[in-house]
Amino acid sequence: MVSKQLEYIDNGREGYVIYRDGDIKLKFLYELAAGRYVALIYIPTAESWFEKTGIPINNRHQIIEFIACQVVKDRAPNATYELYDDCISLLQETDR
Repeated sequence: MVSKQLEYIDNGREGYVIYRDGDIKLKFLYELAAGRYVALIYIPTAESWFEKTGIPINNRHQIIEFIACQVVKDRAPNATYELYDDCISLLQETDR
């Protein structure tokens, strides 16, 4: 049985990444970017994480890291990612 998984809702240049793990369902807005930046996935800051997700802060990094790795694997295999307090940034080299 697969526990953690992502679903995607695409709506043009934006949409949602939906994280599921058992009964947990979290929905994060994303928008496509330009140049070296492929996309930004907006996440609650550490300060507002529990209030907005109901998930303990000590699980935050693990969830965000899973989302970043899985999105790269699913949608942007030539990209890397950087984690910020309020977003996940997907980056791709433009000089290839």
